[in-house]
Amino acid sequence: MISIFLHRDGRVEAPTSIERNWISAPHGAFLWVDLPAPSIPDALVLSETFAFHKLAVEDAMTAPAGGHLPKLEAYDGYFFAIFHDADSDVSAFVGPHYLVTVHRRESKPIADLTDSLRHGPAAMSEGPMALFHRLVDGVADGCRKEGEALVERVDKLEHEVFEKASPALLKLVLSVQREAIAFQQTITAQSEIVERLSRREFVDISTEMSFRFRDVHDHLVRLTFDAAALDGRLSGLLTVAAGFAGRRWI
Repeated sequence: MISIFLHRDGRVEAPTSIERNWISAPHGAFLWVDLPAPSIPDALVLSETFAFHKLAVEDAMTAPAGGHLPKLEAYDGYFFAIFHDADSDVSAFVGPHYLVTVHRRESKPIADLTDSLRHGPAAMSEGPMALFHRLVDGVADGCRKEGEALVERVDKLEHEVFEKASPALLKLVLSVQREAIAFQQTITAQSEIVERLSRREFVDISTEMSFRFRDVHDHLVRLTFDAAALDGRLSGLLTVAAGFAGRRWI
């Protein structure tokens, strides 16, 4: 179900429909519209109500195998971003007076923002860019936890390789290595996007917001280093596992 939040006069309202004049928000109000698992009719909110570019709408509405690679594109009056979250890809349209988010599955960063609004308007009090930053920061935190889970799996694999190397275990190591490589590629792309935000490529990003995005970028850079180290561990583990298994098959 589509969620609509309207911030104006220091309060957050939850209307059941969108009035077009809110999109331009002449009186300082701004919108957050969230579309979870959107249907074809829901897409009309993107294509007709907000009149977003058809290519961005297509990206937001599709779910390719393996998910989207993170991306950031500028359009007339807004920008479009796709971020990898541990639970789901999250697409975001960010304009001067609105944030529109789209995700195919439940997203913890989105759920956290929604919950925070039930306790007060603080999450929306600084405008759409600050709300978008909160989302990006939450996504980065989810990626950190995803990386920690991968590390735990590799720790377990190292123990198992020395205990019972086998063809099946070799296949498992290869599978985890593919996951680690995909994770590294995704986090690298995500880091590059946040770096662009920190450089203020878009006019609506203030100096203060650039500092906040830079902090998220620093966290993602550390994650890319950790992911690269993980790939190195798995490559070494693969060599050791093949050697151990080879001796045991003789």
